[in-house]
Amino acid sequence: MKTTQRMIYIYLILLCTVIPLYMKEGYYKLGEAKGILFLILSGVFFVAFIVALLITKTKFSPGILGTLLFSNAISFLFSDYKETSFLGLSGWRMGFLSVLFMIFFAALLSGGIKLSRCLVAVFMIIPFAIAVLGILGRFGIYPLGVYADDGSFISTLGNINWFTGYLSVFVPLGVGVAATRKLFSSEFFLSEVYVITGLIALLLQGSESGLLIILGTYLFLLFICLGERALFRAFLTQLFTLGMSMTIVFLLMLFFGRNYTYDSNILIALCERHLGLILMAAAFFMYRLSRFMEEISFSWKKTLYRRGLIILVLAGVAAASVLILGAFSDDFGNGRGIIWRMSFDMYISLSPIRKLLGVGQDCYYPYAYSDAFWSESLINVFGGNRLTNAHNMYLTLLIECGVVGLFSYIFVFGYTLFNLVKESDKKKHAAIICALPIFAYLINGFVSFSTVVSTPYVFMILGYALFVIKEDKSTIKQDQAQQ
Repeated sequence: MKTTQRMIYIYLILLCTVIPLYMKEGYYKLGEAKGILFLILSGVFFVAFIVALLITKTKFSPGILGTLLFSNAISFLFSDYKETSFLGLSGWRMGFLSVLFMIFFAALLSGGIKLSRCLVAVFMIIPFAIAVLGILGRFGIYPLGVYADDGSFISTLGNINWFTGYLSVFVPLGVGVAATRKLFSSEFFLSEVYVITGLIALLLQGSESGLLIILGTYLFLLFICLGERALFRAFLTQLFTLGMSMTIVFLLMLFFGRNYTYDSNILIALCERHLGLILMAAAFFMYRLSRFMEEISFSWKKTLYRRGLIILVLAGVAAASVLILGAFSDDFGNGRGIIWRMSFDMYISLSPIRKLLGVGQDCYYPYAYSDAFWSESLINVFGGNRLTNAHNMYLTLLIECGVVGLFSYIFVFGYTLFNLVKESDKKKHAAIICALPIFAYLINGFVSFSTVVSTPYVFMILGYALFVIKEDKSTIKQDQAQQ
């Protein structure tokens, strides 16, 4: 058992350190290099773990993750593009083999793992360093010289979508860690530095999807923290941190804005309109109000507050949907409008069996360009640029894995999030740390897609989250004491 634990530690450390830093010149080479490295690294450990499980005669079950394994396996078996479906498309490598590895290691983590402070620090040091590189790159400073002549390429992760996807996992993870540390402790200050750096990188990177990640992270944190007063104050602290980060971005743009390497965008506009100061003031005001309510013994009604928040969020989503539909066109979202429209029409044109099971993992591109009608349409619209996904994770899943694949994905992640939210007080901190990156990743999926620098990490967190929601309270409490 100790050997298996050590192997898991080594795999996770390599996954969190080597994959993000490994690079080659150019966007496609960069993605392909990372994808192949992930397959090699995961393949070696996959074989090692299988041998170890056979030798020790340890029982192994994927549990609820078997739902995802089944839907992906059936999609692969019925695909007409077996090689691509199995290994993944060149430049992406998110085929059945990658999914198999992610599910396998997530299932291993669902059996339990002890996380020490040092181990957590190792997991987060590279995301911190990459966030720093991303910040520097946005002002024309390229310490590693990674594709420095193109402002849309950031850090060692390449395209903005890849970088945003990476941050959608590791920034919310840091927010969760910071929110659950003892106020003003050394761990709290270290995690706050990490969160501020990550938020600044996210705010500066220029993609509007960063706004979705921030909204998703903080609204979901608020929803969880409405369960008790102490957690609500932790949320206010993180809201203050967000405001501080936005204010720092405002100052950076004020003094170094001429060196900013990207176009104007909504995140920078919000920072320059002093939203950071407004959030800091609002957090301080609500903190003082909550303390006053505590002094007069005001009853904390978490169910009422949560229902109120849900109503407000739904009203906001409805209003935003009306505005988006009114402004929706083929140019919407940097060209996502036409991609979504054509992808949805592509799904509608699929045969009944393909609607149910999809065309195969990572097979959006080979299917689209093997069909005479869609090939001509895509070439006319995008010219020499190849379209490899729908730029919407759920629409891509619908085409590649069908209704069965999409609903299995929603079921597994929805089940996990639901149980994390309702966890008891003694498991609440672990639940918050797991829930935030999972939810933010899913929110970012509405305008993004699966990549090797985001999806494997969210699956690892998913695996640990399944451990959190199934283990007894004493086990989790003991694990937290070691963090």
